[in-house]
Amino acid sequence: MKRWKKWVIIGTSVLATAAVIGGFAIRRVTYLRYPDGKDHIDYRDVPDNRLLREVDIPASALYIARYSFYFCESLRTVHMQEGMRSIGARAFAGCRKLREIELPSTVRWIGGGAFQFCDNLERVTMPPVLDSIRDNTFAYCFRLQDINLPDSLVYIGTSAFDMCSQLHTIELPQTVNYIGESAFFDCQSLDSIVIPRRVKALHHMSFGNCQNLRSVTFLGRVDTIDRMAFHHCENLSEIRIPRGSRRHYCRVLDRNQLSEYKGLLK
Repeated sequence: MKRWKKWVIIGTSVLATAAVIGGFAIRRVTYLRYPDGKDHIDYRDVPDNRLLREVDIPASALYIARYSFYFCESLRTVHMQEGMRSIGARAFAGCRKLREIELPSTVRWIGGGAFQFCDNLERVTMPPVLDSIRDNTFAYCFRLQDINLPDSLVYIGTSAFDMCSQLHTIELPQTVNYIGESAFFDCQSLDSIVIPRRVKALHHMSFGNCQNLRSVTFLGRVDTIDRMAFHHCENLSEIRIPRGSRRHYCRVLDRNQLSEYKGLLK
């Protein structure tokens, strides 16, 4: 049994300066502050209830382990401090009341599905040193509208933004060289996208069912475009390509059975 002192839990009916977590389930807690000196958070440190609304994590915490706040459906506010290095897979998945998250600038790794099923998440402030957005990180964040992608970003994984249906615009940094399958599937509000010059392939359903997508700009020469990459993008009316690359893109489109797109090349 782990005993912690010098911290506060404020629940609906209790105010305590010491508590036990691990041996007993603490219920009816709405606010949770972890003690200074704690070096990480994991699921054993989270009360077994769905009333938790606010969490205060100390500067000493270096990482949040996977599944730590998994389906804490009432969680609205998370305070993280500079010094945090990583957030584990599905750490905040299913936190359906979470509307905004600001990640410390020191975070270098975010696990797959970390914010999956955060239905009401609208705004995310990303750290400037992150190189990967892994599989399903923001999948099913239906209300996500505002997210800044860092200039260090290289990799966008499978279904990273799947079903982010209110994401109107997103600026891909020029450092990006990989966009995975279904990365932006069903982003129905997305109206234009610029593909960085380092990207050499678009995979199955990368932008599938983006029904409001009207313009795609390629800054470099993409060698492979999967025949389903833009599946059900009925309003796509313009594909901009670098000067002198029309013959290359005609070959790519023919090879991948996308010859109907040749008339859209600009």
